Amino acid sequence: MINLHNDIIKAIVNTLVTNDPEARLLYLQSINNESGEGTQNSSSKRKWDYRYNTLIEIAKSYGLQHIKINRGKLWEAVLILGQDNELYVFFSHKNMKQIIRKGKNNHYLKLLNLFNEYFDKMCPLNTQMSLPIYDSDDENIEDLKEQARVMLGMMKVDPSKVFVFTFDHSFISTVKAFAFNTRQEVVWESDFTELIDSNYRLVLKDDNIKPDTRESKNTPVAKKEKKQIVRLKNIK
Repeated sequence: MINLHNDIIKAIVNTLVTNDPEARLLYLQSINNESGEGTQNSSSKRKWDYRYNTLIEIAKSYGLQHIKINRGKLWEAVLILGQDNELYVFFSHKNMKQIIRKGKNNHYLKLLNLFNEYFDKMCPLNTQMSLPIYDSDDENIEDLKEQARVMLGMMKVDPSKVFVFTFDHSFISTVKAFAFNTRQEVVWESDFTELIDSNYRLVLKDDNIKPDTRESKNTPVAKKEKKQIVRLKNIK
């Protein structure tokens, strides 16, 4: 269903569920909290920055485009634009549930799903992931689609399909993909959890450094102490 090579899907899947321990350490150092005992209010954004920046690198490596959209003053989301104008959006599973329960009609996921006319002919799945259906008396669908076009900005044509990747690693890491129709109903679902590699570390460029054997060249060399010979004077 998704028009992406399996290698790209695998790279995306593992990026969504992988944390970078070095990035965390640098972050803690930058806020003077290396011990981890202080405050850490920006942890979630730090993790998302790592994911989004890696997704951008994946897109560049495979010749795909990416789109950055502003979501308020302090949040910038990244979407990947694939072949045939397929658009890929990324959420944590927890965040997805919040959108289902509390999301407004102009939430950017709901706006993007309005381009999914292709899926309107498919039967909805029996799932709790479906989003609330629009009330036509409250919102004009065409006005909402125009909001989405303005948000996407760089796209010259409308997305042909919009897919949503969700992930969860609270207990067991999982990654799934969903497609909604224009009525905000789930019509397709795929589980990509089997693509998760244990101890996966995404390396897009070879820096000739092996993470498990990294050594510093600045390690001080212990100086050899010179033996001192003490001669006793003969006392007459």
